[in-house]
Amino acid sequence: MTLVLLAGFVVLLLINLPVSFALAIASFLAVTYGGIPPTLVAQRMTAAIDSFILLAVPFFLLAGHLMARSGIARDIIDFANAAIGWARGGLAHAGIGAGTLMGGMTGSAVAEASSAGGIMIPPMKEKGYDGAFCAAVTAAASTISVVIPPSIPMIIFCVVTGTSVSKLFIAGIIPGVLIAILLMTTAWVISVRRGYPKGPRGSVRGFLRATRASVWGLMMPLVIIGSIRYGIATPTEASVVAVLYGLIVGMFVYRTIRLADLPRIVLETCVTTGVVMLMIAAASLYGLIITREQIPQGAAQLILGLTSDPTLVLLLFFCVYLFAGMILDLGASIIILVPVLWPVTQTLGIDPIQFGVVTVVGLAIGLVTPPVGASLFVTCGIARCNLVQGSTAVLPFVVALILLVIAIIFFPGIATWLPSRMD
Repeated sequence: MTLVLLAGFVVLLLINLPVSFALAIASFLAVTYGGIPPTLVAQRMTAAIDSFILLAVPFFLLAGHLMARSGIARDIIDFANAAIGWARGGLAHAGIGAGTLMGGMTGSAVAEASSAGGIMIPPMKEKGYDGAFCAAVTAAASTISVVIPPSIPMIIFCVVTGTSVSKLFIAGIIPGVLIAILLMTTAWVISVRRGYPKGPRGSVRGFLRATRASVWGLMMPLVIIGSIRYGIATPTEASVVAVLYGLIVGMFVYRTIRLADLPRIVLETCVTTGVVMLMIAAASLYGLIITREQIPQGAAQLILGLTSDPTLVLLLFFCVYLFAGMILDLGASIIILVPVLWPVTQTLGIDPIQFGVVTVVGLAIGLVTPPVGASLFVTCGIARCNLVQGSTAVLPFVVALILLVIAIIFFPGIATWLPSRMD
């Protein structure tokens, strides 16, 4: 069964079938080959997506689409530009800052790269920034969207492992802020070396004006994170609140969303949700196969035969994530790898929250590394540079992200301290 699963998955990927379909078809072929009754297959797939936690996925995606369509992204970018755009390479810093703030709305790196890139990259090029640098810094900033809550990959991780969604969401706040700081530092060093321009020194009045204009957008992450942090709402309930908030802001405050726009927005959300749910349903068959074939036990024995040091084990996992991120979608990587690696973390007593953050951030690096590199692919298209140039320009930012993951491995408190305050 294992051979059929792996061979089928690789062949389907090679013929350019979407990852979710490749995983589903390969899993179905494997369980059929193994003689598992089709009725059990249907039951497992249905039960896998019949989850209260997973209701958060379509609601957070819908909230992100509503906020993006409302035009609030431009106000957030203006706010970030007023706050930090005066530094050397100011537009790059503004893009990173906006990515951090928008991460609390979209939960999707590719969506954030597309929306922020469309607004930020053209003026950056007009000011003399190299196109490849524009694509690289915008793509790197988009990785914050899957770390700062709400995060769709974190929800998938929690469904696979049973970890608390609330705690993992809260755990992403400090690493997300650190990513922003590291990316800004990297962008500043590059900007100084290349002589990229400073933005105009902002006034207090201008900053207050930008803050007032963007206050509705800035409030949304606070509503989501605050309601979860203080136990007012579960992540699923917070996702519904986010949708209501997005509707009110878009339709009655900004007045940029009409009633006639809602069917299209809902349709876009349904398409994205369908891809996520199909991967999760296929993952249930995948889990059935690896359990039947005792793959997790074999992987545990192999890894523990090399080392039983939790830090070294996490470093080994991280190396696997770097490779997997280059060839697989982030969500698919979580579904395929985590069920195999999870038993090892349980045996060694590795904190599930630390493991979750290392997994999500480690695999998020794949969003900016080819050949998959979905965020980098999007921003290179906007910047009109080829993927080779973008891949070269993004290397310093990849190094910054790698250093952060290593720091989380050696200092788990970066990820675990804030959620421990919830107990």
